[in-house]
Amino acid sequence: MTTFTPELVKLIRAENKRQARRKAYGRFIQSLITSALITLSHGWLFMLAVGIAHAEWVPALPPIGYGWALVLVALLRGVFSPITKTKEDEK
Repeated sequence: MTTFTPELVKLIRAENKRQARRKAYGRFIQSLITSALITLSHGWLFMLAVGIAHAEWVPALPPIGYGWALVLVALLRGVFSPITKTKEDEK
């Protein structure tokens, strides 16, 4: 049976904390990138939908550009996204 010195225990605990922190940062960055890509694709789809509605059904509806489509999609995602509860809120 091996015994660990206090210094070694401190190093192991510090390494475990570092790995947990790195994993949390990785998940955060991944969620930011995923959210940005989804917003970009939804903005493009929204721009196309408004353009098709303008061309086919309602000529009085002004078509919008990609920048304004992105702004509207970002704002609408914030309004219509569900509020999720964390595990801490459920306690």
